[in-house]
Amino acid sequence: MAAASPRPTSRDVAQAAGVSQAAVSLVLGEKWHGRVSERTAQRVREAARDLGYRPNLAARNLRLGSTRTVLLVVPVLTTEFFAGVYTGAARVAGRHGFGVVLYPSPEGIGPARDPFASAQAALDGVIASSMAADALTAIRGDQLPLVMLDSDPAAGTGATTVNLDIRDGVRQVAEHLLTLGHRRFLHLAADVPSWTFDIRARELAARLATVPGTELRTTAAPLSIDAARAATETALSAPGPRPTALVCDDDK
Repeated sequence: MAAASPRPTSRDVAQAAGVSQAAVSLVLGEKWHGRVSERTAQRVREAARDLGYRPNLAARNLRLGSTRTVLLVVPVLTTEFFAGVYTGAARVAGRHGFGVVLYPSPEGIGPARDPFASAQAALDGVIASSMAADALTAIRGDQLPLVMLDSDPAAGTGATTVNLDIRDGVRQVAEHLLTLGHRRFLHLAADVPSWTFDIRARELAARLATVPGTELRTTAAPLSIDAARAATETALSAPGPRPTALVCDDDK
């Protein structure tokens, strides 16, 4: 079996392009503007392409003290919502030269082990859903920048928060159903402790309370289709007037 060809180095690129290694570093690091000519930069890029040269990212990261890697912590991957969160985060990160590592919290909620020997050494930041907040205990440490999704801005975590306009969304749902004439509501509430779900429940109750003659029943259900169906059937068969409108928390 023939031995594998040695991996091309920046020195090889410099020799092929007829420039110094410093020039190669400037061009491939996109720091060449105003320091080398466009013609030289083009020669370096062509030499790197022809040789199949790829920078040693591990060495670069060690030198810069940065991994350009962000951890995205979500409760599940089986919902369209969190799949969209991941693809959006990866797309934006890619524009800035960052990679995104996806880490679903076990069972959707609850503690999780640090997936790295040292999160601070392996990551430059964390993005996390409030539903997976418990998974951050070991992962975040005290030094990593943190952005929370669907999280209480007043929680005092010191994290930046990115939230949907939950209150307005619930108001629109309520207004739509009230306009259709519904007055007996069943709220299928997600059986998960979450700021997002708490806001939805409070806003729905507050809006319906302003309309005389409305009735609101609430029943909790786990985040699964079968469990939600069972909870709904039980609630609809309970004694008393049957609800005519069903409001669901679960993305499913």
